[in-house]
Amino acid sequence: MAEEIKDLEKEQSPEVMEDSLSKTEVLLEENKDLISKVIIGIVILVTGYFVYNNWVAEPAEMAANEEIWPAQKLFEQDSIAKAISEFEFIAEEHSGTDAGNLANLYLGLSLLKEAKFDDALAAFESFDAKGKMMPGLKIGLIGDCHSELGNVDEAIANYKKAATVLDSKSVSPYFLKKAGVLLEQNNDVARAVEVYQLALDKYLKEAAPSVQSVKNEMTKLLARAKAKAN
Repeated sequence: MAEEIKDLEKEQSPEVMEDSLSKTEVLLEENKDLISKVIIGIVILVTGYFVYNNWVAEPAEMAANEEIWPAQKLFEQDSIAKAISEFEFIAEEHSGTDAGNLANLYLGLSLLKEAKFDDALAAFESFDAKGKMMPGLKIGLIGDCHSELGNVDEAIANYKKAATVLDSKSVSPYFLKKAGVLLEQNNDVARAVEVYQLALDKYLKEAAPSVQSVKNEMTKLLARAKAKAN
């Protein structure tokens, strides 16, 4: 222990500390160019981020928002052909903005209304869905496209996935109903029974008054499918 204390005192002696400082100064001197470059690099990154957000990103968002409002109005007024043209332009010209991304969703909905299912599918797949609800709704809309295109297995898989991703007592049964009806239409009654039963057991077992009508309808669909199965 005494030797350790002596070593510590030696390390803290003025001569040793002065020698350490000298070595540090030499190290800094030898690497001053590298250190300067690192500092300059950090400054450039910080400045670049500030400039991008204030002089590029924000104006781009504003410009895209200004253009998407008229297109949304056309969509609401059922001027679908004009809306498609506008949304296509916004999605392409403002692809790096939130409004440009949203244009893909509106474009898909517009194309779906016009029965252009392949193009609608491509638009929905380009839409970057975020948040709690939108990812599941996107999957459900992709399911609609596959259903219209006659891709039954893909449609059912997407409907079931949408229900799982949404995990909502009010919305998930809607997509499970779509899956069940599509299965019935394609004479796969056994799987339809499974889907209806899943909706009732997982999402509608303790149905709130607001979804009681959904539970009643699902119960009728299940009874019908079971009757067909027998």
